Amino acid sequence: MTSGPLELDRMNAVIVGDGAIGTALLDALLQHPGLAGVALLRRGTMPLPDDQRVIPLPFDAEDPASVAAAAEEATSSLGRVHLLINTVGMLHGPRQQPEKRVRDVRPEALLHSFAINAVLLPLLAQSFGSLLRHDEPAVLASLSARVGSIEDNGLGGWYSYRASKAAHNMLLRTLAREWRVSHRNVSVVALHPGTVDSRLSRPFVSSSYRNKVLTPGESAEALLKVIDSLCPDRSGSFYDWQGKPVPW
Repeated sequence: MTSGPLELDRMNAVIVGDGAIGTALLDALLQHPGLAGVALLRRGTMPLPDDQRVIPLPFDAEDPASVAAAAEEATSSLGRVHLLINTVGMLHGPRQQPEKRVRDVRPEALLHSFAINAVLLPLLAQSFGSLLRHDEPAVLASLSARVGSIEDNGLGGWYSYRASKAAHNMLLRTLAREWRVSHRNVSVVALHPGTVDSRLSRPFVSSSYRNKVLTPGESAEALLKVIDSLCPDRSGSFYDWQGKPVPW
């Protein structure tokens, strides 16, 4: 039996999000010889690669109906899906910044973070679950963050982002347990993409930043290597971009 979806002769993929990492993953998958088709769920209108395998699908992470509609389109265009990668995440915005102190926490900001960073995951599982359930290997990977680890929280701060990513991790772990019975071919994993030079992290990376900063392309290639190593026995795990386990 083929060990993973990236080793199939024909593979269909879904990338959720067209930010820096989502776009880099799209570019990397288009170089994969087995890729038959890839649906890109996106909000933006940036030009896409001139490749007939790319299927752009409009969606809004905070609109369940648009997620369901995108899944219907993917069903018509792709049929079964072997790889679904959720790259959507929100750390800051025009009216929201990471909270350094508990007095900075605002209910509306907290709820907004949960809607994007946590609630989207089960919506994707509901809508795309039937496309992933088949007799070939498949992976549902969702990007998380090391700061979402409860055990690894030694600095505090960033209340909304930490809490929403921790909720994301619990939802993913719970989904993996359910799908061990109903979707035995699917590996469900949380992935930390590293610190990436992107709109999400750029405001918080200074010249004195001590950790390695990856380009989106470097992160995408590393994540695909981790995905290529997965099997259903490792479903429900949390790995960083180097394939190292991250504590929950």
